[in-house]
Amino acid sequence: MGKSRLKQLFFRFVDIKSGEGPLVFLLFTFFFLITAPHTIIKALRYTQLLNSVSSQGLPLAYMLSAVVTGFVVILLSRAQSRVPYRLLINASLVFFIFTGLLFQFFLDSGGTVLTYLFWIWASVLVVVLMTYFGLTLTEVFNPREARRLIGICGSGGILGGALGGFAAKFMTDANLGRWLLPLACFLLFVCIFVVNAIFTVRKTQSQTSPDKKAASVRKTVGFKESYQIVRKNRYLILLAGIVITTGIISTFIDFQFSSVVEYAFVSKKEMQAFFGLFYGCLTAFAFFLQLLSTRNVLKNFGIRLTLLLAPAVLMLGSLGVIIIALTLPMMIAVKGSEESLNFSLNQSVKEILYIPLELDLRHKVRPFIDMFLSRFAKVLAAIILFVGGFIASKLGGVEEIPYLSSIKDTTFAVYLAFGVVALTLVWIILILKVHKEYISVILQNIPLKRRRADEVVAEQLDVDHAKMVFDTLDSRNRSSVLFAMHLFDLLEHDKLTPDVKQMIYHKVDEVKVSSLSDLFNAQGVSWYPDIDDDLSQEGLITDIKEIMSLDSYQQLMGTHADKIMENQQESEVEKMELAKAIGMMEPNAGIVQKLDALIRDESPDVSRYAIESAGRLGRKEHIVSIIQKLKNPFTREDAVSALKLYGDTALPALEKYIRDSKVEMELRSALVSVLARVGSQDAFDVLTDEMEGKSEELESLIIDALDRIRSERANVHVHEKAAKRKTQDLIRRYCRSYIALQGLETTDNNEAEKRSLQRRLDNTIMNIFKLLGLYYPREDISKAYQNLKTGTTNSRAFAIELLDNTLKKDVRDVILPMIEEITPEVRVRRFRQILRNL
Repeated sequence: MGKSRLKQLFFRFVDIKSGEGPLVFLLFTFFFLITAPHTIIKALRYTQLLNSVSSQGLPLAYMLSAVVTGFVVILLSRAQSRVPYRLLINASLVFFIFTGLLFQFFLDSGGTVLTYLFWIWASVLVVVLMTYFGLTLTEVFNPREARRLIGICGSGGILGGALGGFAAKFMTDANLGRWLLPLACFLLFVCIFVVNAIFTVRKTQSQTSPDKKAASVRKTVGFKESYQIVRKNRYLILLAGIVITTGIISTFIDFQFSSVVEYAFVSKKEMQAFFGLFYGCLTAFAFFLQLLSTRNVLKNFGIRLTLLLAPAVLMLGSLGVIIIALTLPMMIAVKGSEESLNFSLNQSVKEILYIPLELDLRHKVRPFIDMFLSRFAKVLAAIILFVGGFIASKLGGVEEIPYLSSIKDTTFAVYLAFGVVALTLVWIILILKVHKEYISVILQNIPLKRRRADEVVAEQLDVDHAKMVFDTLDSRNRSSVLFAMHLFDLLEHDKLTPDVKQMIYHKVDEVKVSSLSDLFNAQGVSWYPDIDDDLSQEGLITDIKEIMSLDSYQQLMGTHADKIMENQQESEVEKMELAKAIGMMEPNAGIVQKLDALIRDESPDVSRYAIESAGRLGRKEHIVSIIQKLKNPFTREDAVSALKLYGDTALPALEKYIRDSKVEMELRSALVSVLARVGSQDAFDVLTDEMEGKSEELESLIIDALDRIRSERANVHVHEKAAKRKTQDLIRRYCRSYIALQGLETTDNNEAEKRSLQRRLDNTIMNIFKLLGLYYPREDISKAYQNLKTGTTNSRAFAIELLDNTLKKDVRDVILPMIEEITPEVRVRRFRQILRNL
């Protein structure tokens, strides 16, 4: 029972899935075996330098270590193109073990030079091994895995730092300080076996091991190439800016801290024990912060707010130094905050920021940024310390600051607090910018797999032109008048291209005649030219319009129309000709009154021509008759096209019909399609108002129509409250449907119900994402949804990461449980919680 409770408590904070345990444990141990010796060595190097040289030697130590580390980075970058990744790590560990044992024998007798060499050696060790751990981590995990597991993996390093610090403290107190460096070397020796185990386990989990991947993508890595890549990439420039800024801040705080410690402790033994205790307690705190808080902080506040925590805390601490005093307790608080956040939250988020980059790009730029630029920041900080210290010593003025009277030699350290405050402001600006770029980089990993079909068709096919050509070809088989009027349409719209002309004039001599064609031939009117005629498009259009405007023509057409409408035996073609001809009149012509009867004609073909003419003329009295024709599948598309031409003029009638619950569902569905085609702001508003309380079938059509308008008009004003309210309704529906589906037993009798519930779930989540696309960037939401449905494991992970960084917390907390890979039991539990909260 006790073990079970302990296990449950552990998994409340750590989310390790099946098969991940061995690799997580090895990475935990790898980081532990890096930071434990590093913390021991850190306590030794600070004690050695402050006692041998004093804090005045710190700027030179910073500069020398940075310069040497820069050269080491260049050598390692070149080695990466020739040496397998696994061998490179092992060789580095062997080198540090061997040289560490040499320092054990010669450090105490080496004087100032060996003290600086030891400082440089320790700096190179931590930069090289930390970078290798980071590269291994980003190869193994995708962004979602990193969010879950980076806390526990990083905790290994922090625990190692804590135990290393306590070992330095207690072994120094027990007069065993001479064995600290051999202990650090022994831990590095054990690390060799752990590294090889990581690559072995990884190789069994993937067809391509990290070793082989790294070797394949690091063939051309070099310092110059890395610099060029970073220089041309905005995201990498911002990452580099953060590394440089934080490097300078860290150096300033370290100088302030060391200056205070130097004056607080006289004995070397006491100082070494203090450093061991400080770093032990510091990393112990960071361990619990990392293990218990990192995952939850990232989950609840996201990457941006997590990144902003460190500069905010350091700014407050430095303001405390300026306002209150530069004392040992104050600097313990500031240095402790800087180190603990750097080890825990900052380190974890930094690893996540690298993951969206392509694997080969990661290997090319990370050593340059993390090793070279971090050292460059040290050099820059050291130069500032040299120059600033010199200026401060010349200016003096200590007596003017009362609370500094007891620590006159640390006056410059106080002035550095102003620099830290200024740099934290720069840091905050860089964080805000890098978060935006982080989302852009994620988007590059999730391509848009498909676009709306209507959007693609509209771009690649001129539907109206195609319809005009097909109608013209069809009219050849009906009558010469219809054929001629269709030719006029093509001419008027400048669509009678040579290819189209050749096609429609083929066998033109077989065009049928009708009474209307006989009538106009008797008037001496030629309705269409021969194929060899030299057409003057503008002249022909002008001539035809002039003919139509003549009083004699109007009277002639009116008499002919009366004859057709009175004689019910007239052929279908005669009515089609009349309907088409009316559309070529002016809207105020008297004959237009006969159009309504032609729209309501029983013949679909007659009705289609009349509807088309009504759409051209735009007279309001025809709108209701056109709406009725939406019921007929044969006339529906023509009616939709005509109402689209009416635009917002038709909205009052459309709104009245769509809101009438007594109207047939088929007609109301067609009205939604009309509003989508109209696509205006008013049409969007009508659809938004109608979204509430409709049947699921009509609801889906309305949401799709809103999505269509949003895709065509990015600047359409969205009523966010209504959209969010509907989103919540659908989320509740999804949760209830999923719980109901999981509650069904697996029997043949339930299969039909299960399929129905699954279809409902699929349709609901699709509509949820369409609604999200109304008040979040539509293309980003579409990319995320498509990759969640049909993407690879990695693209799914990047899609979830995109949503995690795009959606606001209240929305994110209810959407992510729907799409994350969790067990059905956990999902049901979370859905019940969501239903209670909503």
